[in-house]
Amino acid sequence: MRGYLVMFCCFLMVLVLSGCNWFGKGLLNVINPEAEVRMYYVFNTPPDIGGPEKFELLQGLTFDLVVYPLNGVGFTIERLTYTYTTEKGEVAELAKDLVLSYYVPPNVSPEPTIPQPGEASPYVLSNLPLFFQDTIDYLWKNYGMKNLFLTLKAFLRDDAGHTMTKTIVANFPVLQLGEDFWPPTEVTIEPNNPSVSPGTTLTFLARAKDESTIVSYQWFVNGRPQGCAGGTPTFTYTFTEAGTYTVMVKVCDRSGNCSFGLATVTVTAA
Repeated sequence: MRGYLVMFCCFLMVLVLSGCNWFGKGLLNVINPEAEVRMYYVFNTPPDIGGPEKFELLQGLTFDLVVYPLNGVGFTIERLTYTYTTEKGEVAELAKDLVLSYYVPPNVSPEPTIPQPGEASPYVLSNLPLFFQDTIDYLWKNYGMKNLFLTLKAFLRDDAGHTMTKTIVANFPVLQLGEDFWPPTEVTIEPNNPSVSPGTTLTFLARAKDESTIVSYQWFVNGRPQGCAGGTPTFTYTFTEAGTYTVMVKVCDRSGNCSFGLATVTVTAA
């Protein structure tokens, strides 16, 4: 019996040290913390790509990547990987690595400051390409193709030496004939920039130019998710402490295309 007890204690120790999900990230993460990373993207004025004859416009499609730490551990975005697939599988000849070696400094405030896309900030990488010339060449060469999808991932290494992989875009339809493949546009949140006192409860409303196509809304406060994604465009939150808060909503349409909207709330102590 004593032997079983020793084995059980050893098993618990392994779980705590290794960071099993049953015990959070584990004791090792307290001793040697790992960066907590959040990121989202915004497309930059997408061109009107209406058919195969406009493949060349894809080359000008870029996006801003907003990426920030939630704790005091900085990290380096070492590279982005572009993977393209069809119904038959991966198109190996289009796979590409974009080496960045971009350093994101640690968050030193109690709550992270989330910048706006296009803002001059170490947390914003601007005008990253979504496509390359060889992708356009491939589409011209395979003119009859109906579907081509892009998965874009970021490979990170934090200041403590931990490595992480974050998916930025999953199965984005570069080409999907007869389908809606543009994300919702002009996503806004009302109210925006209110100034309130601690203890105030606000109800936010998400809007989009093509909101009739939206099927899910996911809300965040200072980068932290608030419940699960749902079908209602409203969100209620009570601001208990003074400070500046960023409220973000992720909206997705019935085709799985997603966009983000931001609002800022300032809570001032009396």
